Amino acid sequence: MNDFSNIIDGVFLELGFEIVKLDEIKLYRYKENYYKMTYISDFRAYVIEFANNFKDAQNNVFEDGDTYLVDLDVDQFIKKLRADLIKYYC
Repeated sequence: MNDFSNIIDGVFLELGFEIVKLDEIKLYRYKENYYKMTYISDFRAYVIEFANNFKDAQNNVFEDGDTYLVDLDVDQFIKKLRADLIKYYC
């Protein structure tokens, strides 16, 4: 899953997100919103979770967003993640 972590980082950074750490948890910040990608092994997928502000992120109040299957071809995974970030999260 480490390869996917690097791929995910690259897509977020490419779109202008900043990687930040909060209590050793990697988050992506865009404007005042915070995002994290959580791997769910039972579904073999990542889910994007988001908090609308720093206080919610500190309190671990994240809403679930879209899911991204790791069974997809890597190019499809990147394309779907990039398109969703642009459409819903930027």
